[in-house]
Amino acid sequence: MTTASSADILDDFSNRDFEQIVLCRDPEAGLESVIAVHDTTLGPSLGGVRMRAYPTQADAIADAMNLAQAMTYKAALAGLPLGGGKSVINVDPRVANRDEILVAHAKYIAALGGRYIPGVDMGTSVRDLELIGRHVEVVSSQRGDPSYFTARGVVRSIEVALEASGRSVDGARVAIQGLGNVGLHAARMLAGAGAQVFGADIDPQRVRGAMDEIGITAVDLDEILLSDVDVVAPCAGGGVIDERVIAGMRASILVGAANNMLAHSALARDLRDRGIVHVPDFVANAGGLLAVEAEIHDGEQGLEGRVDAIADTARDILSRAASTDTDSVSVALAMAIEIVEGKRKYRPYFAAAR
Repeated sequence: MTTASSADILDDFSNRDFEQIVLCRDPEAGLESVIAVHDTTLGPSLGGVRMRAYPTQADAIADAMNLAQAMTYKAALAGLPLGGGKSVINVDPRVANRDEILVAHAKYIAALGGRYIPGVDMGTSVRDLELIGRHVEVVSSQRGDPSYFTARGVVRSIEVALEASGRSVDGARVAIQGLGNVGLHAARMLAGAGAQVFGADIDPQRVRGAMDEIGITAVDLDEILLSDVDVVAPCAGGGVIDERVIAGMRASILVGAANNMLAHSALARDLRDRGIVHVPDFVANAGGLLAVEAEIHDGEQGLEGRVDAIADTARDILSRAASTDTDSVSVALAMAIEIVEGKRKYRPYFAAAR
C-alpha cells in the first residue's frame, strides 16, 4: 500500500483548492483526527465522521481530503446548498474509550462554528452522532441511518446503466462487494426487482444473513469484482477498482456506493476504453447526502422522489459521455465544477454558523 507524505498533503492543499485542514490531537483521550473542509461555495461543508485505523496520520489526512472533495461535487450535482467536508478519527472503532475519543473530536468540530456539519460514516453510528450532537450545534444522521437512501440512489443508477445497455434489472446478474448497511439494502431492492444477486463481505456472518434473508449467492471476497455478471457494485471501502481489476472485469457495468472506488482518476478512461458503463460513485451514492440534508432542514417530505431523481443526473452524464467519447468521471466533474465556479464569488470562507 502506498502511503501519503506531508509534502503530498501540502501540494494537494493548494492544487485542489482546499479551504481548511484541521489536525486534532488530544493525548489524554488518545485522539488523533483530521477535519477537511474542501469548499463552502454552495454552503457549509457536510460529510461523515469516519473512524478507522490508518497506517499513518498522513494517510488519514489524505483519505479525509479525497472524501471531502468528492462531497463538494456530490452536493453540487445533487443540487444541494452544501459544500464538501469530511473528518476521520485515526483509531480502531473497537477502541475501549470510544465515547471519550468521539467527545474530544466533537469539541474540535464545534470550534469551526458551523463550517463543517458531521454525519454518520464508516465506523460510526447514529448513536455516535447523537453523542457528537451534545457538543455540536448542527449535526446530521441523528434521526436515522441514511443507508437506505444511499442504496436507493445506487439502485436507480444501476437501472439507468442497464437501460443504456438495452437491459433491465429483472434478470440482471449483480455482484455486490460489501454487505453492510448500504450493500444489504441494495441487495434487497435488486432481488426484489428480479435481479440475481451475488455478494461478498469481509464478515462471513453478513454473507450468511444475506443468503438466508434474500437468497443471494455467496462469492469469495477476492473474486467478487471479477465475477461473471452484468453489474459490479462495490459498496465497501474505496480504491478497490485498479488496473488489475479493470483488466479482469467480466461485467459491462460498474456502479456502486463505495466512495472513491477508483484507485486513481485516470482509470475512468480505462473503463471507457473497455466499454464498461460507469456511473461515478459521487453521483450514484448521493442519496445518503440528500437524506441528511433533508434531516437538517426538516425536509423529509418528498425525499424518495429527490433520491430517485439521481437517475436523471446519471442518465445525463452517460449520454454526454457517449456523445463526446469522454469518460463519465470527466463529464460529471466538469458539470459539478461548473456549478461551483458559477457561484465562486459568494464563497463564504468564514460564514457564521447556519
